[in-house]
Formats: sequence, structure tokens, C-alpha cells
Amino acid sequence: MFLININVEKVELNPYWQQKKLRDYCKANGVTVAAYSPLGAAGTMWGSSRVMESEVLNEIARAKGKSVAQVCLRWEYEQDIAIVVKSYNKERMKQNLEIFDWALSEEESKKISEIPQNRGVTGEEFTSATGPYKTLEELWDGEL
Repeated sequence: MFLININVEKVELNPYWQQKKLRDYCKANGVTVAAYSPLGAAGTMWGSSRVMESEVLNEIARAKGKSVAQVCLRWEYEQDIAIVVKSYNKERMKQNLEIFDWALSEEESKKISEIPQNRGVTGEEFTSATGPYKTLEELWDGEL
């Protein structure tokens, strides 16, 4: 039996909340970033439909003959991000696996990197006058 010790940081991450500063820090310190809500988590308390409705992502998807979800997952894969996907739909599960036989162009990756960033959550629920983070400024890393 082999035991593998892997440092993993699980974060909400998608093209609209790329968290580059955190990813750079993790990479420099040997930590693998795992993205949950890689498609924006539309329909959840913390999510939005920004990702799936993105003009940039839809344009790339049309040009590639792929879905927006596939473009997002491929972008995350190319960023060396471990991706946590959830679907009970067999067709979507199949599509999720069809991201490995193509690549985004440099220009397409650049367009995605230029998408204006916005946190998925404000973080107010993590601040408290008696807690370790008293203000949002203390909680966040200053990237946005």
C-alpha cells in the first residue's frame, strides 16, 4: 500500500473568479489548486450564471464547436487546476471527458484571462467583531 501526500487547496474558481494571486502562491509552495464550482454554480446561494452566459466564453465555444462548459473545463485544465465537476446527466458527464483531445489557442486563453473578475461570494458571513477576520479587507488578499 502506498500513501501519497498531496497538498490541495479547494477553492471556488472559474473564468469569472480566476484567483490568480492565490494560484501563484499555491504553485510556488507546491500546493495543487482544486476548483469547485468551475462553471459558476448557477442556481446555488453563492453562484451565478455569469460563466455560462459569458459572451467571451460563448464566442470561443462556437468557434471550437464545443460547449461553454467544455471551454471552461479545458481552460482550468490548461491552468494546471484540478477540477471538481458534478453532474448526474450522462451526456454532460461524457462531454466533461471530451476536453482532452483539443486545446485553446493562445489568443483564446488570453481572452479568458482578460475577463473582468468578480468574487463568487462577498465573504461577509466570514467576518465578525470577535472572529479572526473582523473586516472584508482582512479576509481577502487584495486581488480585487
